[in-house]
Amino acid sequence: MKTAKRIVISLLIFSVIISMLPVFTSASGVIAWGAANVNGSVVRIRSGPSLNDATLTTASQGEVVVIIERSNSEWHKVNFHGTIGYMSVPLLDNHRTAANFNATGRITGTGVNMRERPNTTSTVLSSHNTGTEMKIIGINDGWYKVEHGTQTGYVRSDLMEKLSRGSGSSSSSSAPAADRSLGQQIADYAVGFVGHKYVWGGSAPGGFDCSGLVTYVMKQFGISVTRTASGQYRDNGTKINKSDLIPGDLVFFSSNGRSVTHVGIYIGNNKFVHASGTRVGVVISDLGSSYYTRVWHGAKRLI
Repeated sequence: MKTAKRIVISLLIFSVIISMLPVFTSASGVIAWGAANVNGSVVRIRSGPSLNDATLTTASQGEVVVIIERSNSEWHKVNFHGTIGYMSVPLLDNHRTAANFNATGRITGTGVNMRERPNTTSTVLSSHNTGTEMKIIGINDGWYKVEHGTQTGYVRSDLMEKLSRGSGSSSSSSAPAADRSLGQQIADYAVGFVGHKYVWGGSAPGGFDCSGLVTYVMKQFGISVTRTASGQYRDNGTKINKSDLIPGDLVFFSSNGRSVTHVGIYIGNNKFVHASGTRVGVVISDLGSSYYTRVWHGAKRLI
């Protein structure tokens, strides 16, 4: 064990500068590469490249971390419960990569630039006009990561329409076909905000209410939804049975027995992530608990 720890320590070689950015900036401004599960009882997430840097937080066996960037073959930059830091690759398993996004996009403007990085000051790799189709392999706040020919780069999402399935308005009670890999990415991305605070009317990493969290997360995947929980249930997606839930589906609750009062994102294993309230913020809860069983209202699928 001591040898393994020394190996982990020796691998911390990346700059501390990026990790010192505010959490809300990092969470919304850096592309999510994928996700993985923690493989260790207590795994440290540090702010920089050595034991001399502060331990930001710890993660436990099986917990999900969002991989923001593969710094190299030995280290991942991660988002865990809103904390941005670095984890050793050997201490992560069950990687789910952005290559599984499996969506197609079409350029909707003239002279649209594909850039090397997801910002307007990055190097322009190529320029494209209306109708050009590209494979979308990742997401960002306002950007798609795309592949076109031999190039991989970034295109502003407002200049590209997503051709794969999005939100619909069908009310059929049977489960429609679903993009399971996309749903898992949505779930993993949402889990990355666990620990963020609850702010009534909030729809950004600085603070979410329940429908604001759903609105923000779905936006990152090119899916537009109504801003309120009741509106999301009324307007977006397809109704499904509780037994048909897969990661990425929306789950709705009614505390008054009549109308929708709360919404969350299903993440699998009978659990969902949601902005619960001012006391606890964004948390993961169990659908099978006595309270959420009692207030269950329904579910919708957007993908």
